[in-house]
Amino acid sequence: MLATKSNSYTFQKDGIWNFSRRVPADLRRHYRTGRISNIIFSTIFIIVALFAQPVFAGVDEGVDVQKVQTMLTELCFRPGPVDGVWGKKTERAAEQFFDKYWDGYEGQFTESEFAKLNQFNIEILRNINFGVKTLKRCAVAKPSNKASVKVKQNKASVKVKQNQSEKIHFFDESCCEIPDKIDWQPNDATLEYYYRKTAELRLKTSQMYKVNPTSNPRKFKKQIKSHETIDREMAKSTILSYLYYDDGIVVYDALPPKDRFQYKFTDKSYFPSHSMGKSITSYLVGHAVCQGYISSVDAPIQDWPLMENTLYYGQPLINLLNMKAGDTHVIKKYDGNFIKTGRNIHGNAPLMKAVWNSLELKDTSARSSKRYAYSNLTADIIFNYMMHRIGNDFERFIKDFYQNKVKIEHPVYLWMNPLMDHSWSPTMGERIKQGAGQYGISATRYDFLRIAKAMMDDWQNDTCEGKYLKEMYNRRIWKNDASDKYSKTYSAQFHTDIQRLKGGAIFALIGYNGQKIMIDMDNSRIVVIGAVKSLRNAEWKLSHEPIIYGFLR
Repeated sequence: MLATKSNSYTFQKDGIWNFSRRVPADLRRHYRTGRISNIIFSTIFIIVALFAQPVFAGVDEGVDVQKVQTMLTELCFRPGPVDGVWGKKTERAAEQFFDKYWDGYEGQFTESEFAKLNQFNIEILRNINFGVKTLKRCAVAKPSNKASVKVKQNKASVKVKQNQSEKIHFFDESCCEIPDKIDWQPNDATLEYYYRKTAELRLKTSQMYKVNPTSNPRKFKKQIKSHETIDREMAKSTILSYLYYDDGIVVYDALPPKDRFQYKFTDKSYFPSHSMGKSITSYLVGHAVCQGYISSVDAPIQDWPLMENTLYYGQPLINLLNMKAGDTHVIKKYDGNFIKTGRNIHGNAPLMKAVWNSLELKDTSARSSKRYAYSNLTADIIFNYMMHRIGNDFERFIKDFYQNKVKIEHPVYLWMNPLMDHSWSPTMGERIKQGAGQYGISATRYDFLRIAKAMMDDWQNDTCEGKYLKEMYNRRIWKNDASDKYSKTYSAQFHTDIQRLKGGAIFALIGYNGQKIMIDMDNSRIVVIGAVKSLRNAEWKLSHEPIIYGFLR
C-alpha cells in the first residue's frame, strides 16, 4: 500500500509553506546563492490572492517605487505604469537595467540599488560617467485623477486645465533645465520633471559639499497676507515659491496648490542656482577678507600656483569680482564653454584640466581692454581662489559662515567639480589643489531668505562684511550692455541700479530660470522667488512692486 510522506519545510505561515534547500556543490557554479527556496500556497491563500492587490517581495520597505518606475521609464526600460506598485514589469525592468549597466541583479531592490539607479540617472544625463555619451530618453506619462484644479482666491477662482495624462517634453540641449529662450510654457509634468532634476542634483554626493544646519536657526515673524496675483501664479505659472519680507515680518509666503503637482512643495524643498551663487560667493569673499584670509580685493592673485601662466595670474581680485578680467577670447560673454574646445567648465573636471590645456587657459594673457563680460568661468576662479587662500580652514570657515552667521535651518549644498580621476570620495585638500570648487548652491527657500537677511543686517549694522558690501557698491561699474534689460551696473557679482527702480541701494541676485532675490538694503525689504522657468510669469510685478511700494498693488 502506498504511503504519503510529508517533506520537511522550513516554516509555514498564513497558508504558505516555505522550503529551503542547499544547492549541490557540483551545481553551485550555475547559481548566485548557496540555497534555493520554494513556496507552496494553500487553496484558500490562492483564492484570497486573486482578489488582492499584487504585492511582490522584491523591493525593500521605504524604497520610493514610483520614483524607481519614473527613472526606469526615462531610461526606456518599460517598468509598466508609474503607479507606485512593485509588479512583474517593474521587477523585470530593474533586472534589465542592472544586467546592462552593473554586475547583475540580486533579485531584491534595496536602498543600495535605488542609490545606484539614481546616481546613474543623474550622471548619464550630464554625460559624465559610465562611458555612455548619449542615451535615448523616454517620456513619462503623468497620471491624473482630475480634469481640473480649482484654487480659491479672495475675489476670484482660477481654473487650471490638466490633461488626463500629460507627457514630459524633453529639451535635447539641456539635461536639467528648461531653456529660457523658448517663448511658451511647458505643461506641469514637464515643469515638475525639470524642477526635480535640478533639485535632486544635490544628492550627487561626489560632486556636492554638504553644510549641515545649526541647531538654532534664524526665526522669522509672520503676518501672512494673500493676493490674487500670487494665487494665480502659484496655480498656473512657472513660479514655484514666493517670499516677501518687510522690516522684520514675512508678509507673503506662497507655494503651489498641493493638488497641482505630484511632488508636494514645502519649506524643505530645494531650489538650486548657479548665478545667485555668484553673488553669495562675493559675500563669502567679504567674509574671508574680514577673517583675514584675503588681504584686500585690490591685492593681485600672485600666490596661487594653479593659476600661474594664465590670464588671471597677477590681476587684482576686484577685476574678477566685477567681471572685467579680459577673458573674452577664452570664454564668451554669458557662456560656460571654452571657445576653442567647446568644453563646459562644469560637471566634468576641475580647473586643473583647463590650466594644462593650451586651447583653454594654459599660457593665456588678459586682453588689454578689460570691459564687463559676465561669465561662469570668472566666478569659478573667484570661488577657487577663496578656497586656496583659506586652505585647510575651509571646511571650518564655510561651516561657521552658514551655521553661525546665516543660521540655516536645513543643509546647504555647494557644487563641486569632479577631480581629474573622478574620485567618488574626494578630500577637500585635493579639491583645493585641483581647483574643483564651484559657485553654485542648493538651498531651501527660507535659507535663501536667511542669506539675504544676513547681508542686509551686515549692511545696516556697518559690520566688516557690511563695509565690504558698501565698498563694492561704491565701486560698481557700468555694464554698457544693451542686451541686459535688468540692471545698469554691476557690484562685485551683484546686479545693481535695477531698471525701473530709482533710489537706494538695491542688490539683486539673479539666477537662470527665474530664480531671484531682491534686497532693499536701506528699507529692509527682501523678495525671494524660486522658479523653474522665467519669462512666462508675473516675475516683474512680484519682485519689483514690493520693493517700490512695500506691497503688491
